[in-house]
Amino acid sequence: MDWSWDSVKDAIARAAPLLGSALGPVGGAAGALVAATLGVENTPSAIGQALEANPDALVRLKELEQEHERDLQRMVLQAETARLTEINKTMRAEAAADDAYVRRWRPTYGYATCLTWTLQGLAIVAAIIGATFVYPEHADKILAGITALMGAMVGMWAIALSVLGINISSRSRDKRVTAGQDGAGFLDKLASNLGASRHG
Repeated sequence: MDWSWDSVKDAIARAAPLLGSALGPVGGAAGALVAATLGVENTPSAIGQALEANPDALVRLKELEQEHERDLQRMVLQAETARLTEINKTMRAEAAADDAYVRRWRPTYGYATCLTWTLQGLAIVAAIIGATFVYPEHADKILAGITALMGAMVGMWAIALSVLGINISSRSRDKRVTAGQDGAGFLDKLASNLGASRHG
């Protein structure tokens, strides 16, 4: 098996989720800690081979996670903070862009998603009515097709609505920052308070 940091992260996360989360795209400090614990080089292939060769390796890593829980939590929080900082920089660059469409693509996406959702819902209702009253002899096939189509679109809509939710949350945060208010929302503050209480 060709090991990458992503595959190592997934393998470790099954036994030690916090330690797995702390592994960055290039291993980082957590990767060095894992390598030292297993007595191998700090490379994904060496760590992955050690996990395959030694059934007790994951047990040792779970113990490592318990011993360094606070440090690992700090690593995860720092990585997430860095990621969110980059996202915010990108969003602020969009907001300050001279191109009107760059500034407005998020609202446009929201309107397009809502319009598509509405049209799709109306089409499904029309198909059900047609199957019931216009083509009752083919109702079973039409309804089966509608059911299959709706099932196939679950994944698509899950992604679309997730992106929409992130856009709405991010836009609300940007408006608070622009108004001179605290950019953190309720859930952000709750997560921060929980993290502080764990470290306290």
